[in-house]
Amino acid sequence: MPQTGYVTMSSSGCLLPMLIILNLFFGRLIFGSTGLWLAVEGILILIFILKIKLMASRISRLFEQQAQGGFSDRAHSQTRRPAGKVIDIQGQEVHDDKELE
Repeated sequence: MPQTGYVTMSSSGCLLPMLIILNLFFGRLIFGSTGLWLAVEGILILIFILKIKLMASRISRLFEQQAQGGFSDRAHSQTRRPAGKVIDIQGQEVHDDKELE
């Protein structure tokens, strides 16, 4: 799948915070042991922090590419004017004072 330059989150991006909250409120009832409950909560929070760091690094990399001019989308490329002569699709030179028909 080609990279389009957009940052996407997987479906676990919404599932993980929900699991953290459910474990916080109901984990002690489910696991029984306080140590196991806190260990699971800690692991879930650690995974969530790592996913946030990964997403933030992807976003910053995208902004760096845009700042360097390495990433160009259609809207950005249409605002740029090419240097030199402009040739229309019929193969004729177009001058700035003359409009295409």
